[in-house]
Amino acid sequence: MRSMTRLVTAATAAVFLVLCPARGDDAKPTDEGKGAEFKGKKFEMKDKGQVAVVLSFEAGKEFEATTDGPKETDVHLFVYDEAGKEVGKDDSTGPKCSVKFTPTKDGKYKFLIKNAKGDNTVEFQVKVAK
Repeated sequence: MRSMTRLVTAATAAVFLVLCPARGDDAKPTDEGKGAEFKGKKFEMKDKGQVAVVLSFEAGKEFEATTDGPKETDVHLFVYDEAGKEVGKDDSTGPKCSVKFTPTKDGKYKFLIKNAKGDNTVEFQVKVAK
């Protein structure tokens, strides 16, 4: 009886690992270079999908990251420093997000864009103060 229970438990775990997607924070980021030179990008995103972008910034220069998409969607934007610490987020309802942040040292920042509802085309922009 114990071997049957173990077999069922193992089979259930295997099915769970195959059918369930990875955690949301596991999106493989693409390095897009310097934030000040970034021209923006559009992403085709599936329901509950996500993308991650890495950009480098200079200390003391505020940047504003924004998203925009169709009205019937819900997008969330998170910003992480090189240590993986969240330094900003906008998880409000709707397709538009905005996060402003001023780095205290030169470094790379990861932008995680999560599409919370429906297939979506998301435009991601970053503006750096001069």
